[in-house]
Amino acid sequence: MSIYQVIAPTDGGQPAQVTAAGRPRSEADALEAALGDMVATFSSDFVDARVGERHNTYEHRSRVLRQMAGQLARMREQEAVAS
Repeated sequence: MSIYQVIAPTDGGQPAQVTAAGRPRSEADALEAALGDMVATFSSDFVDARVGERHNTYEHRSRVLRQMAGQLARMREQEAVAS
């Protein structure tokens, strides 16, 4: 995963695409970047009251974030043991 894309809201209310290109040092770094983007998007949607408009959007997204955070923690532990 060397490129990830985020839709960020602008002052005018229209979303602007932000694309970051770079080579993460490891899969854990790529997962951490993706998790940070998802948390930011989720927080933004929550503040703008877009979470919960559809059935189970809050539960689903929070579950995915918990799973990704757990996976990241396991990857970091494996890196620490390998070092």
